[in-house]
Amino acid sequence: MGDQWQKAIPMDDLNTPLNEGAQTIAADGKTIVFGAGDREGGFGGYDLYISEYRNDAFTAPVNLGEAINTKARERQPSLSSDGKTLFFECNRPDGLGGTDIWVAYKQANGSWTNAQNIGQPINTGHDESAPFLHPDGQTLYFMSNGHPGMGGFDLYLSRKQPDGTWGVPVNLGYPINTKADEGALIVSLDGQKAYFTSDKTKGRATDIFEFEMPKSIQPQAVTYVNATVKDADTKQVLSDANAVFINPTSNTKHLEAKTDQEGTFLVVLPKDTDFGLNVSRKGYVFYSEYFALSESYLSQRPYNLEIFLQAIPEKTASTPVTSKPIVLKNLFFETGSSAILEKSFPELQQLQTLLEQQPQLHIEIHGHTDDVGDELSNQQLSEQRAQAVYDYLIKVGIPQVRLAYKGFGESQPIAPNDTPEGRQINRRTAFVIKGK
Repeated sequence: MGDQWQKAIPMDDLNTPLNEGAQTIAADGKTIVFGAGDREGGFGGYDLYISEYRNDAFTAPVNLGEAINTKARERQPSLSSDGKTLFFECNRPDGLGGTDIWVAYKQANGSWTNAQNIGQPINTGHDESAPFLHPDGQTLYFMSNGHPGMGGFDLYLSRKQPDGTWGVPVNLGYPINTKADEGALIVSLDGQKAYFTSDKTKGRATDIFEFEMPKSIQPQAVTYVNATVKDADTKQVLSDANAVFINPTSNTKHLEAKTDQEGTFLVVLPKDTDFGLNVSRKGYVFYSEYFALSESYLSQRPYNLEIFLQAIPEKTASTPVTSKPIVLKNLFFETGSSAILEKSFPELQQLQTLLEQQPQLHIEIHGHTDDVGDELSNQQLSEQRAQAVYDYLIKVGIPQVRLAYKGFGESQPIAPNDTPEGRQINRRTAFVIKGK
């Protein structure tokens, strides 16, 4: 607790009288992969196993199967933060020599692809071992005696390049590496602190060491989003909701996650990039959020969210306004204008899809402003921005009879207008579901 480590507690759900080795846990703490030797039904002397955390306990471990395990020794696993990429070491005869680092990917159906050797420039004809992929997904640390070093096994890092390949490994340098053997590096989420093993102490016993990470070898700065998705009316958690994070600069999907049985998902995001979030589930209106992580004051904290999805009404013929306003948080306009910015189109397409898939829905689009400027100008701007969304939907084929729009100017703030953050919240476009 605090600066003190608690006494280690055995994981009785996973341990046996046989040998259990190094493990890796996904960022949400709900998936663990570990190595174990000589278990019944194994493929070789040492295999990798997986277990899920459910109902306050880990499930019985399952062998990861022949896509990953072989007659050789698969050890030292490292999961990506989303649990969909698995690195490990293995001494397979079809590698580059000695022990190599391999990788496999989790598919949509839950199975794993056949493991692939990650090749050069990381693997050599000697031994590469103990991979650790930082939660940034871009920085891979490992130990090797095959790259230029200071003696024995040294610690190295490789950074993922824009084309998806891995860069030339960099030795972490002295005094981290010495003439002794250094290995099994683990780096904290914030990239400030790391732990590794070394036999450099007197007597050559292997100990665990801690050090502050020099800036040059730190991973990319990251934060995380931990969310629980619930039904807005019943407050029951919703499993199988789909969360998509979009890079607004390129309008491309950055990553995707699904809520588990407890309605939660956790993702790790780089701090220097803004992201749009869209959460959807069958039978519900989508939810959106925007993370301005490129602004340093917003990227210093993790995000713990409670997201409420509104159920789509089955019948709207005799219903007045049935939904609370749903804010389109990833919809942006040019300053002081109703011109829609290009990074808004994934959000508009999501609204278009909702209306196409739910032909019974009629919506009214609402425009709002902050209180900067005169009241009349703000009223006009709010109407023009609401109309811009209305015009877009008509242009893409949504019948005009199902749409309406209205501007409220500065009359309905939902946050104080005395701070930049509050004014930004008040500048919004939303929609409500209406009866026919």
